[in-house]
Amino acid sequence: MPVKAENDSRASGLKKRLIIFCVCLLAILPAVTLSACINEKSYTEKVWDDNFDTYQNILNLPFNRGVSDGTLDARIFRDYIIQDFFYLQNFKKVYETLLSKAPDDRGKEVIEDIIGGIDEEIESVHRIYFQKYNVSNQELLGSTPNPTTDTYNSYLMKTATQEPFEVGLIATLPCHWIYYQVGVDMKKEKQVEGNPYHEWIDEYGTIPWEKSDTKVVVDLVEYYMEKTTEKTRKKMEQAYKKAVGLEYMFWDTVYKEFNNKGTSMPDSRISPPGSSATRCIFRRGIDCLRPSPEMVM
Repeated sequence: MPVKAENDSRASGLKKRLIIFCVCLLAILPAVTLSACINEKSYTEKVWDDNFDTYQNILNLPFNRGVSDGTLDARIFRDYIIQDFFYLQNFKKVYETLLSKAPDDRGKEVIEDIIGGIDEEIESVHRIYFQKYNVSNQELLGSTPNPTTDTYNSYLMKTATQEPFEVGLIATLPCHWIYYQVGVDMKKEKQVEGNPYHEWIDEYGTIPWEKSDTKVVVDLVEYYMEKTTEKTRKKMEQAYKKAVGLEYMFWDTVYKEFNNKGTSMPDSRISPPGSSATRCIFRRGIDCLRPSPEMVM
């Protein structure tokens, strides 16, 4: 074969192989790209996974184990409800601060809904749970936040006030997300017949994720994490981690304080379990103040 013809043949063969390679590459790339997109974690998924060990510790706290199997001393749950009220009443102030800093309509609309939900939760706490556990107005007005509630409240308010909006917002997320997931995980366990806390578990663990208020908050945080700078995103991750630790301490402190002091009230002052209590997912508070008289009925 003449040299020129041989070279032309080789060039033609190389061209055909190159065409085949390009076709194959074009066929593969969309699948590779799609796979990468599917497997890539969102920012909020990452912060959840990064703090999952602490969440597991929260779920396995003696307080939550006792709620799950119905063995928790009702007096401990009563103390928890009082501390939760301090947190709930003042959490609203955190969101009012964040509302004033919200950079767009989406943030404002979600936060306004959260504030409305907190108002509903306050009504639920002092009209139903306080009645169920015989917490009088006088006792509530004479109570104070424990040191952990105080620390948690102060941290959230300071973060909402002094840090960028996005950082203040994500600091409130563990309250929503962890409570939701605790309820979901408790619902997965074998239900104990006659559990006095089944209403509490059902309220947090029954709503599907896609329809939950918690997902609305997670999606809002994700929206801002995507838009913000890397520097602010790092601060958001740190704020979330700090708040998760404070969530752990909130439950743990109520349980340990009761056991350290022995008894907070006679058993006779606790109503029999079974009364209905409606709770909303948007919940809890900030800023360590006693409840004002007009807030207590």
